[in-house]
Amino acid sequence: VSADEESRLIYIEIQNLDSSSCEKFTKNLEYDIRDSNLFEDVVIDKTRDSVSITLQVAPKVGYVMDATNNRIDVNFHRTTKNKHLIVIDPGHGGKDSGAIRGSVVEKKIVLSVGTFLKEELSKDFNVVMTRDSDVFVVLSQRPKMANKSNAKLFVSIHANASESKNANGVEVFYFSKKSSPYAERIANFENTIGEQYGDSSDKIIQISGELAYKKNQENSIRLARKIAENISSGLALKNGGVHGANFAVLRGFNGTGVLIELGFVSNSYDAAILVDRDSQQKMAEEIAKSIKEYLTR
Repeated sequence: VSADEESRLIYIEIQNLDSSSCEKFTKNLEYDIRDSNLFEDVVIDKTRDSVSITLQVAPKVGYVMDATNNRIDVNFHRTTKNKHLIVIDPGHGGKDSGAIRGSVVEKKIVLSVGTFLKEELSKDFNVVMTRDSDVFVVLSQRPKMANKSNAKLFVSIHANASESKNANGVEVFYFSKKSSPYAERIANFENTIGEQYGDSSDKIIQISGELAYKKNQENSIRLARKIAENISSGLALKNGGVHGANFAVLRGFNGTGVLIELGFVSNSYDAAILVDRDSQQKMAEEIAKSIKEYLTR
């Protein structure tokens, strides 16, 4: 199963059917789908042992794709609002403090920025947070919440750290199966956090097909660039650029997703900005501005 949100197309391929089952399945499916008002167009192709289905979803119809074990469910529903739904994911929380340098604690910073961001985005969009208090949410649940909500965007908020006090600046990441050694180190660190608390990142699978993966990556890069540029210019932080990496929390989301490293808690200049409430609100405003620019392009 794969999907392309821009064209509202969903692709489903079912393999290893015997010929009689294939024929019966196709007839029943074609009747049920064509009798529905959830789709603008339906194309069904079959061979002796497989069926491929292309669905063009009608406007104001949402869908949730959920992959568990060997089963993939696609549930369609009519939406009553035109607003996009955005999921904000403040990283870490509860027993997982994230990066710490003295009194500078990642989980507190990102929750504050995430809360400000929700306030900004709620003026124009539907918004859901993976956590809105100091609680621990397992890594695998975060993208799952976004998928089940049929979110348009997934924005994960973090703060960076380094052994070098000179490392500084904002960096934004998108999901990529290939990455630079630097981006891979960052992703590996974040991915192993869940494993410390019994939640293996290996079970977070990429549920989008190759077509959707490439489209999601293009969109994520475009959004990531806007966020990096706006935070950098708005808060006088170094623009550390945009990087692709295999972040489990992004890999599990079937859509446009970014992971923002707001700055380095290990750098005195960045840390002073990260803990300042006015700066946290400004960061949220710049992220919201970037999202609005992206969605209204």
